[in-house]
Amino acid sequence: MTRDPMSRVFLAAPLAFALAATPACKDDDAGTTAEGSETTSGGESDGRAGGLERPPGSVDPDDDGSTTGDATADASGEGASDPSDAEPEEAPNPFGATREEQCRQDPRRDMNASARRRFDEGVRQAAAGNVSQAQTAFREALREDRSAYKAAYNLGVLADRAGNESEALDQYRQALRIQGDYERAAEGIVTIYTRRGSVPDAIAFMEPVARRYPRNLAIQALYAEVLVQAQRYDDAWEAARSALRCDERFVPALTALIKASFAQGRDELGESILDQALSVDEANAELHFIKGSRLQDEPGRFRDALTEFRRAAELRPDYAEARVALGVALLAGGNYPAAITEFEAAAALAPTLVANQLNLADAYRSTRQWEKAKAQFDRVLQMEPELTEAWFNIALMYQEAGEEFPGLDDLTSLQQAKQAFTRYRDLMGPRLPRDDPSAGYLENIDRQIQRIERRREREARQREREAARAAEGGEETAE
Repeated sequence: MTRDPMSRVFLAAPLAFALAATPACKDDDAGTTAEGSETTSGGESDGRAGGLERPPGSVDPDDDGSTTGDATADASGEGASDPSDAEPEEAPNPFGATREEQCRQDPRRDMNASARRRFDEGVRQAAAGNVSQAQTAFREALREDRSAYKAAYNLGVLADRAGNESEALDQYRQALRIQGDYERAAEGIVTIYTRRGSVPDAIAFMEPVARRYPRNLAIQALYAEVLVQAQRYDDAWEAARSALRCDERFVPALTALIKASFAQGRDELGESILDQALSVDEANAELHFIKGSRLQDEPGRFRDALTEFRRAAELRPDYAEARVALGVALLAGGNYPAAITEFEAAAALAPTLVANQLNLADAYRSTRQWEKAKAQFDRVLQMEPELTEAWFNIALMYQEAGEEFPGLDDLTSLQQAKQAFTRYRDLMGPRLPRDDPSAGYLENIDRQIQRIERRREREARQREREAARAAEGGEETAE
């Protein structure tokens, strides 16, 4: 099938922090893991917002923050040297504490045994797709232990995946009321604000959290990423550096520096830090996503970009942003069934992400699944009624379908296409380019409508003549 070059396909606006891998911060508490015991010292998230907390024993490799390789980054932004060069590893603070003591984070309390059983059951039910049972189990865990902040967080994840952002925010805030520096809940809130395009709200939320918990490296790295979104690059560098002073190999902070570098047009520095971060944590999904995003803009690197997006999605199946990017790349390459699979998975993970819902609708259109495409476009318009790209693609759908569209004939389909193109042009208003392709489409549609109407008029006259002859023949027979 040849793809219409004027079809509008859009990569979702970056979630910035959603679902990407986050290695744990180093600390001195033996036995601390990212997903195991609740007794941690902060910064233990292995997956960013969007992934459920899991029961003990389900720990990914290197979740304890241990890394291999030799990688550092210039935390001052001036070169690829050791970010801790400015200060010795054990430089004392004014109170006589060593750096190790300055960076040590407070342990977190484990939930009681009864709550843990309910929590583990909730994780099992969620993994099996039994959302209602999972929610019940997590609520029971909170009733058994009001300090079970991970249960509140998981309720937020399930609400977010169901498209209920308000409830998700409430649950994430509940988790933070229990554990004030719980980075996964903070990232959940930031993700929703960013998805809505409300960076000022994300900043207003993160600033006091970052000030209150300077020793939580994940919080500092998250704050740095929000500052990048707000184009406060100097502040972003400083926030990331504060984490790197404690752990020069802390990948979330390096990731923030990568994003800051690229946003500032410092591509060579960004690429250098990206390579170094991958040498620290090759299994970091977000780093592969960033690399794929860079490669897709380079001529002749389409396959390499596709490989990186696929790697990111394999590492984190719940990484919605990576699955959207992979779907867009697959769609551009003509692999429509695989693209649909990725878009559908991303829609299940982030149902309020309008750009992905639009991509899924267009993928259905490209495969001539007209009823699915129409239902999906309707869903998009419910979310954003004046989305110009949606109206453009709806018009293409009717134009392409013609009499194939269930319940419509060729003339009605063309009329629907004309209405959708007209709506698109009205919404674009003064933003409409002079050479916008919709003008050519409308001219072509008008010609087709005129031909169909003339043909129908001829056919109607022919039927009238045949009916008249039949009537005359009947009269002669009667005589």
